[in-house]
Amino acid sequence: METNNYNAYVQEEGGELQDGYTISADQLGDYDRSYTLLPEGDYEFTVVNLEVARYQPGPDSKIGGACKQIILTLRVNNPEDGSSVDLRHNLYMWNSKACVGMIAQFYDSIGTHKKGAPLRFDWRKEVIIGKTGKLQLNHRPDKKDPSKVYNNIKKLYSKEETASDNNSAGNNNWGWRK
Repeated sequence: METNNYNAYVQEEGGELQDGYTISADQLGDYDRSYTLLPEGDYEFTVVNLEVARYQPGPDSKIGGACKQIILTLRVNNPEDGSSVDLRHNLYMWNSKACVGMIAQFYDSIGTHKKGAPLRFDWRKEVIIGKTGKLQLNHRPDKKDPSKVYNNIKKLYSKEETASDNNSAGNNNWGWRK
């Protein structure tokens, strides 16, 4: 196989990469994107992607076993420059109070469930993508290197909470520091 044959590489994203291919600089794009650490506070979000995966717990996992994993991409605005920042949020389909509570909190935040009502899981993209809500963001240190800090979604507010916030004068600080 020829090692400099980047013309043979499929131009579209997707598909398996093969050994021996060379990818042009144009195809590489900006793969060294910098990480944006947002200020802690409340943010409006829009669900822009949903992926379904299989979670395999490691030895330090708080999840009791292998299960379906929902990986959400929530888009927020950076209050410092107005740019969009995508945050990933994992939900685990594991029957524990913590996992079910996180799933319910998500459905409450996008307005498809009300606290106290039965919860029906519906992960179809056409139901979830485009929904909006409000989240609370804080900083989480890396477990292996505490000098590294990451954005962490601490809480998803229910639509009922955000509606009562909006009815209070001057309480809408979404996307701004507290």
